[in-house]
Amino acid sequence: MPGDFKKLIPILLVLILAFAGSYASFTQYNPKIQNGDVKGAQVSQEAELPMPISSEKICSSRTLDSHQTTFQTKKSPEEVMTFYQNVFSDKNWTPESDKRENGIYVTTYNDQDLIATITVTRQPDDEYTIVSLKMARR
Repeated sequence: MPGDFKKLIPILLVLILAFAGSYASFTQYNPKIQNGDVKGAQVSQEAELPMPISSEKICSSRTLDSHQTTFQTKKSPEEVMTFYQNVFSDKNWTPESDKRENGIYVTTYNDQDLIATITVTRQPDDEYTIVSLKMARR
């Protein structure tokens, strides 16, 4: 057994040196974008929407064509809807639809390239209002 171990030492040293060399090479790697043709190099043009003060983000998801954020706040559904009405009017977005039924508010705004959907709901026994913001390309 000791003889077999002595044969493995040079192999282990070669593997360790190869690993160290590849690691050092990888840490120095800095890809350059040439002619802007690299996929994934595009910066998203979608604007992040603000949340009312003292809101707590629950989750966020992104797809190729949309971005959705869900959060909770202690503000009333009416206060949240007024907040976003002011946000979108400042950005010169056009209101597209406004539905309010059984404590659920769904309002849609549009811009030239994007559509924003705000869904607000609050259960009667809950102290929090749940808000879902979805920005999608048309």
